[in-house]
Amino acid sequence: MPSKTYTEEFKRDAVALYENSPGASIQTIAADLGINRATLHNWLKKYGTGARTKTGTAEGPDPRMVDTEDLIRKQISG
Repeated sequence: MPSKTYTEEFKRDAVALYENSPGASIQTIAADLGINRATLHNWLKKYGTGARTKTGTAEGPDPRMVDTEDLIRKQISG
């Protein structure tokens, strides 16, 4: 089975999504994006800042996070 090739922008967006999603696990983000957990982990080591934001409250998620999710979904589907 051939491996998929992802753009650097997609990889960085995936890392940003994880880093800006408080409480979300690597497994959850990877599953949402349709990628392997180990793949996301490798991208985090390469592109990650090592910090996770504490944004998002009981009222709802950080609006910037939603925009990133939408962007990644569009890249996957199109």
